[in-house]
Amino acid sequence: MNFDEANAKLRRWRKKHNTPKKVAAAHRKVLLQRVVESMAFENEPVSMARLKALLKARKAVKAG
Repeated sequence: MNFDEANAKLRRWRKKHNTPKKVAAAHRKVLLQRVVESMAFENEPVSMARLKALLKARKAVKAG
C-alpha cells in the first residue's frame, strides 16, 4: 500500500467514525473479536453472540 492509498483509507475511516461514540464502538468490536479469538486459542471457544449476551447480562446486573 502506498502513501496515497493509506491516506485515502484513513480519510474514509475518519469520515465513517466522526464521533467519539462511533470510534469507541469500532474499537470495542475489534476488541471483542480478539477476545473470541483468544478464547478459541485457549481451547475455550465462545461465539461472538454468546460473548455479547454475557456482557449484556453483566451490564444489567451492575445497573441493577
